[in-house]
Amino acid sequence: MEQFGWAFDNEIDMSRTFNELHNFHDKAVPESTEKIQSLYAKIFKSNAFYLIAPILYLYLKYLATKYTHPEYLNKIIENEIQAD
Repeated sequence: MEQFGWAFDNEIDMSRTFNELHNFHDKAVPESTEKIQSLYAKIFKSNAFYLIAPILYLYLKYLATKYTHPEYLNKIIENEIQAD
């Protein structure tokens, strides 16, 4: 509780929360000597990722809405009941 007291404040300072992640993102370059930073930069800072990300987002959103739709879930439950 003492170490994470900032998390229990009424107002969370976002820069304090995500400061290390932001610094990591800024430092990561494909030519980095550290493997993790280099791999991160090659994947998430590439132009291909910027082109694929919206398509991937829409596909994942489609899957989430498909598999959480009440009609789909009811159909699964009915099939399970009939199988027994």
